[in-house]
Amino acid sequence: MKITLKSLRTAGVLIVFLVVPDLILLKHYNPQSGFLGLIYFGQEFKKIRLEEVNNLNPPTTNHRGYDGQFYAQLALDPLLTRDGLRRAFDIPRYRSRRIGLPLLAYCLGLGKPAWILQVYSLLNVVFWLLLLAMLGRFIGYQRPRDILLAIALLWSTGTLTSIERALTDLPAAVLGVLAVCYSRTWVGSAFLLGTAALFKETSALSFAAARWIEKGKHLDLKRGFVSVLIMVVPIALWLVYVQIRMTGGNNAGVNQFLFPFFGLLYKLCKAAHDFAVVFLQGPVHQQAYSLFEVLAPLSLVIQAAYLLAKRRFDDNIWRLGIGFALLLCVLGSSKWVEQNAYCRILLPLTFSFNLLLHKHEPRTRFAAWYVAGNVGMCWKCLKYLKNIVF
Repeated sequence: MKITLKSLRTAGVLIVFLVVPDLILLKHYNPQSGFLGLIYFGQEFKKIRLEEVNNLNPPTTNHRGYDGQFYAQLALDPLLTRDGLRRAFDIPRYRSRRIGLPLLAYCLGLGKPAWILQVYSLLNVVFWLLLLAMLGRFIGYQRPRDILLAIALLWSTGTLTSIERALTDLPAAVLGVLAVCYSRTWVGSAFLLGTAALFKETSALSFAAARWIEKGKHLDLKRGFVSVLIMVVPIALWLVYVQIRMTGGNNAGVNQFLFPFFGLLYKLCKAAHDFAVVFLQGPVHQQAYSLFEVLAPLSLVIQAAYLLAKRRFDDNIWRLGIGFALLLCVLGSSKWVEQNAYCRILLPLTFSFNLLLHKHEPRTRFAAWYVAGNVGMCWKCLKYLKNIVF
C-alpha cells in the first residue's frame, strides 16, 4: 500500500488527538484495580454499595465520589431485581433511568462483575473512538476547520469529563450525532435517537432531529408517527418499569430546574465574584480554574444564542441542539455548581453548535463564532496537557 503525504498527515492528527484520552487513562490506571479509578467510587457509600463492588476493592477517590459509581452498580443488575441496589443509590429512580450504558456493559462483561465494571469504565473511550472515526470518515482531517471541529468535539470539557468519570453523557451525545449526521435512513435515525434516550433521558430533547423533516419535501405524517413510536416507546416503557421497581428512598433531584435564566444569572454572578477574590489572592491554578468558571457558562450562552439567532428548522443538526439551548435557560443552581456538570449536561448543544459552524459559516464568521463559543470549553484539556508541557 502506497503511503501518501495525506495519509501521514491524517495519522499524525489522530495520534495527537489520542494524547488527552491516553493521559486520562494513565492517570486512573492501577495495576491492582485496572481502570476502576475512572468510576470515582466514594467513601460515603462504601457500606451500602453492592457486595460485588466491595469485594473488588476499587479505588476510593474522595468522600462522596461521583455519579458514575451508581451507573456502574446498575450495570451489575440492569433489571433492578435486588433490594440492595435501591439502597446503594443516592436517588434510586433518577439513577435507574439511564439504563443504556449499564446494560451494554453487562452484556459485554458477560455477566461477570469484575469484567462488567472494567468494561463500564472504558465504554466512554470506545464512544470517543467512534466519534473520532466518524469525523475522519465523513468529514476528514484535511482543512483547518476540520481540525478545529474535531478539537471542539473531542477535547471539550464535557467530553473529557464524561471519559474521566465514566458517565453517560458522551455516549448519548455520540449516538445523537450518529443519528443526525451519518444515519442514512429515517428508521435508523429514530432508532439511534431512541437509544440515546435510554443512555440519558434528556436526549429526548433531540427527538425533533429525526429524519421525518427533509428540505424541499412534504412532511410525511406516517413516517413521523412511526419515528415517534420508535423513539418514545422504549424509554417510556423503561421509565414505567423504573417507577414500579425503584420505590422508596429519595427519588427527586434538588434544584435541577429554576425559572428561566435564574440559575444562569446566579452562576455568572457567583463565578465573577469568586474569580475576583481568587485573582487578588490565590494560586495560579485556582485563578485559572475560576476564570474558566466564568468563561464556560458564557461560551455556552454564545452557543445557545447562535442556535436561537440562526434558526434552521430544516437542518437536523440544528434540531439536535435546540432543545438543549432551551435547557440551558432553565437549569437549576445544583447543575451550575461546576463546569464538570453543566458542560457535559449541555454536550449536545456544544456538538450541534460546532457542527453547524463547520457546515454553514464562511471563514471569518466561522472563526469569530468558534472562538467565542469554545474558549470556555478547554479547561479539562489544558489540565491534562500541562502535565506534558510542565
